[in-house]
Amino acid sequence: MRFHSALRPSAVVLAALLGSTTAFAQCPLDDSFEDNDDCASASIAPTGLTTGLLLHGAANAGGLDEDYWLIQGVPAGQILTVDLLFVDATGDIDLRLFSDPGTCATQIAYSGSISDNEQVSVANGTGAAADYAIRVQAFGSSFDCNNYDLQVTIAPDPCATAVDDSLEENDDCASAVALASGSHLGLFVSETDADYYSVVVPAGDVLTVDVSYASGVNGDVDLFLYDDAACLNQVDSNFSFGGTGQVSWSNVSGVPVNVQLKAEVAVGAGCNNYDLNVATAPDPCLNPLSDDSLEDNDDCSSAVSMNDGLSTGLFVSKADEDFYSVSVADGDSLTVDLFFSTATADIDVYLYDDLVGCGDLTSYLVRGFTGSDDESITWTNSTGSVQSYYIQVVVWASSAGECNNYDMQITGSGGVLATAFCFGDGTANVGGGLVGCPCSNESALGAGEGCKSSLGYGAILTASGTSIVANDDLVFTVSQARANQPSMLVQGSTLVAFPFKDGILCMGNPTERVEVVFTDATGSGSTVSSIVTNGNVLPGNLRYYQQWYRDPGGVSPCGNGSNFSNGLEILWN
Repeated sequence: MRFHSALRPSAVVLAALLGSTTAFAQCPLDDSFEDNDDCASASIAPTGLTTGLLLHGAANAGGLDEDYWLIQGVPAGQILTVDLLFVDATGDIDLRLFSDPGTCATQIAYSGSISDNEQVSVANGTGAAADYAIRVQAFGSSFDCNNYDLQVTIAPDPCATAVDDSLEENDDCASAVALASGSHLGLFVSETDADYYSVVVPAGDVLTVDVSYASGVNGDVDLFLYDDAACLNQVDSNFSFGGTGQVSWSNVSGVPVNVQLKAEVAVGAGCNNYDLNVATAPDPCLNPLSDDSLEDNDDCSSAVSMNDGLSTGLFVSKADEDFYSVSVADGDSLTVDLFFSTATADIDVYLYDDLVGCGDLTSYLVRGFTGSDDESITWTNSTGSVQSYYIQVVVWASSAGECNNYDMQITGSGGVLATAFCFGDGTANVGGGLVGCPCSNESALGAGEGCKSSLGYGAILTASGTSIVANDDLVFTVSQARANQPSMLVQGSTLVAFPFKDGILCMGNPTERVEVVFTDATGSGSTVSSIVTNGNVLPGNLRYYQQWYRDPGGVSPCGNGSNFSNGLEILWN
């Protein structure tokens, strides 16, 4: 789940993340639908709202007591929606939907957010009335009990009765509808009725097709691209989410090619309306004016500063060379690897240590100029101090190809990806003076941690990858947090520093909740989604990050149930 709203420290935010268990030691008697404790004994759930239900968790004195419900006779062509309504400050509840009542072996939907309420749904496309089962379960071993209401809704499936778009029937590759360049609006696709289109791509052009649709309403729309009339040779695909997606293909055949495009939603996803934008343009590998997002890095004076990591999708031509700069500590060895195919064009790499002869192809320290795929160079800084070096990437002058795409891996540069700050050792200071932890729970001086948690030490946030927006490969990792607990990576645009919960909050508005991360048995966890997308960052943005993690059980140092890691400052390129 993605969170984009601003962080408001004074509000009750993410109660499941920060909340405590119920105040009473033993839960009251169960509701009148008991004993519906397993799939075989599921109680019948009526259509409409059922209130005053009760769920017991593992922490209850009587032990774990989950609830199972049977929903009978969902007509064909109808959508079943089950809403679980509760306040997760008392205890977080999850919801699962099964297509096989009696055994509950086949799960078809799951809702496990850490905010109030859950929802699952399914469209009955079986052609006959169907029964379903749901499981209501407690999240977390500290869950005692919670009340909840159950809303069961059965309504006509709009995908079964919707009127298709005017381009039907384009239901297979043979009936694909020709699309011209430009926008095509108000299209419709369902899981039982995929759409096929054909686009003529001129020789030397690249085709780009963008899809947009309302995310979270119905199914995500996926695209598949084929370069043959039978739709057998797939050349690109995009399993999009979040409302947009793109596929592309370059025609290097020398003759126009009729490319086939398929749009679909996954089985079980229902249907959706969508728009397509089709564009053909000269292939950038044949057009020196088109370049990657790090342009214009055309000489040493405009070299792009780089850190350790892999940068993908870079582009270089004979008419437009690429230059990068790195900073290497004394005694460190810098390695630069280029990954490409010489079948397109042969690429060479050079390293310089000053601006005087930089780029002249003769004053280099070391170069990579083999005639096979890929290049690699290594250089050790023995100057006695930190040294700036310049990397030049060129297409070999005698190469048959004019340009090429490549990936570049830099290691050993010593470049600072993220600057740590806001430590919980009493040294936190963002310009307004030293700020201590809320209840004198300072961590060890110099440990680089946040304020102490119930573990006796603070959490540490680190980053890996690169801070290049175009790469979108930045990963944050929290360690030394509480094991098996939810946490949240939060991003700020300004600096503040004040005690909040059991830690120090150092990020000011506007803020973003970037990603929920669940820690493992060691108290560690890493982000897996796009920081660029979730954080809405652009090149040149300076952003600040902390991990907000749960410290439950009434044993946190200040009794507030959550804490913060140290902060990280990152300048996006």
